[in-house]
Amino acid sequence: MNTFKKGDKVGKFTVNDFIKKGSIAESYSAYGPDDILYFLKIFDMEAIPTSMLFEGKEVYEIQLCQELQHDNVISFVDKGGLKKGEKNYHYLVTEFYRGELLVESVKRDGVFGPEDAAQITLCVLNGLSYIHSRALIHNDIRPSNIMLQETDDGMLLPTIIDLGHISYMVMGRPTFYVEDLMPFFRAPETFKGIYTPKSDLFSTGALLYYLMFGKAPWEQDLSQCKDDKTLIKEAVKQARKQELVLETEEVKLPDYMKGILKKALAKKPDDRFASAEEFTKALLEQLMPELVKELEQSVPAQEQPQPEEGTEPVPITFKKGSGNGFDNVIGRNDLKEQLRKEVLFALQNPEKAKAYHLPPVNGILLYGPPGCGKSLVLESFAEELGFNYSIIKSADFGNIYQPGVLDNLQRIFDAATIKAPFAICIDEIEGMVPRPSTGEEPVITKESSAFLAMVNGCAQDGILVVATSNRPDMVDPLIMRVGCIDRVFFVPQPDKEARKDLFKAHLKGRPCDAIDYDELAEMSADFNAGDIAETVNEAAMTAAYMDVPISQKILVDVLRFKNPTYSTKTKIGFNK
Repeated sequence: MNTFKKGDKVGKFTVNDFIKKGSIAESYSAYGPDDILYFLKIFDMEAIPTSMLFEGKEVYEIQLCQELQHDNVISFVDKGGLKKGEKNYHYLVTEFYRGELLVESVKRDGVFGPEDAAQITLCVLNGLSYIHSRALIHNDIRPSNIMLQETDDGMLLPTIIDLGHISYMVMGRPTFYVEDLMPFFRAPETFKGIYTPKSDLFSTGALLYYLMFGKAPWEQDLSQCKDDKTLIKEAVKQARKQELVLETEEVKLPDYMKGILKKALAKKPDDRFASAEEFTKALLEQLMPELVKELEQSVPAQEQPQPEEGTEPVPITFKKGSGNGFDNVIGRNDLKEQLRKEVLFALQNPEKAKAYHLPPVNGILLYGPPGCGKSLVLESFAEELGFNYSIIKSADFGNIYQPGVLDNLQRIFDAATIKAPFAICIDEIEGMVPRPSTGEEPVITKESSAFLAMVNGCAQDGILVVATSNRPDMVDPLIMRVGCIDRVFFVPQPDKEARKDLFKAHLKGRPCDAIDYDELAEMSADFNAGDIAETVNEAAMTAAYMDVPISQKILVDVLRFKNPTYSTKTKIGFNK
């Protein structure tokens, strides 16, 4: 039974019709104050585990859907919270599209021919390319999540409409429910908890297959599994040992389409398309070869960075991990606990790690927008770890394509082996190991191979690599694999409690009236530590000029006219 009735008010929206009920949310159509129909999703906060909330407070889908504005992706409109009876709810409002779900279209009219199927897939890839550019993964591309939206000119525009499983890259601990994912549209690695852009591309390949065959690749009846996750996983695994059916009496595919499907549905991620853009290019080369040729001629090929002369050996400085550790990092308790559990515990308790057969962590990446405090977390992590460590700033050190840089790195790794256990900390690793230019196939250069040889399996020598990045998509993918960078952690902007503490820290020792730190924290959403420091300094300057204590009014006046350095939109996109 649905919780809300027609005419109920949810924020400034009025419930119209009930659509469906899920395990943690109910969906409705609703009218806004402009009398336009919207899609309304209401989340039962008691039904959602804290581990599946962004920073333990906000629904991931709501947090990550904000600022997504693209023709092939459903768009965020509003969000909020409400209380009904004794229960708390959060809600998400998105655009409401009139049209037909892809799954309904196939059921009614049958399958699509290769060219029409490719055209629909291109629109989905266009939306995915945008999502991936925001450092996000969709995780649930399937026919029932694609709407053939009716546009004003009568055309049908394929649009990704359901963002219920959207997340950052996941390397073992999903922040969403996986039980409702469609097994045969899932990439093999997702059954191990790994969700990356390439798992989205596998699902898109499965969608392309479905459009032409009317079912998912390798699809079989799973009713005998009776919703048992282990049995379903094993049944899918066994089914995929069979040869992929690429031709039937009813469906005859051209050779190019067979090749595209084989690559998109490769069981190993490294064998698939490298990106949505590469998948798109493979389809366009068959559908519109002249357009591809024209684009290639208009955009000059990217060249590898050219070596620079005169790089000198750099001095190697080491520190002993001591100090305040994570106490230096205000807020971000979820991140600190995750690092303690997944990385620090095994390193600091080698006997217990051996007894429980815990695999050694080789390397970790801390990523997030500029100004969110990654460098502070990096140094605090090294202090908390207690090992010898060295911090390398790629801006000062150079990149691996410059002469002498690889030699300097090898000297550091050699010294670290002697001084092990040791943490090599690389700040802004995308500057040191940039993603090479790509054509048809991923580029593996002699420089990236040399760096890989240093990092690969360095845990066996007692070395941990800890890296940070503003743009993880610009890091050479060769090192973003198990055995090199094993774990990936998102470093968020300061949360509300952290912002309160930052205001307190910066106002400490200055003449102040009574300050409402809760109001300041509410008004400074998306502010990083530097923004807050600048806000307090501006308020202090004003107060000093007026010869009065710093007051709430002065601080609020500064905040009203001050924008964060990186908005939520930029935070999700990492200044891309």
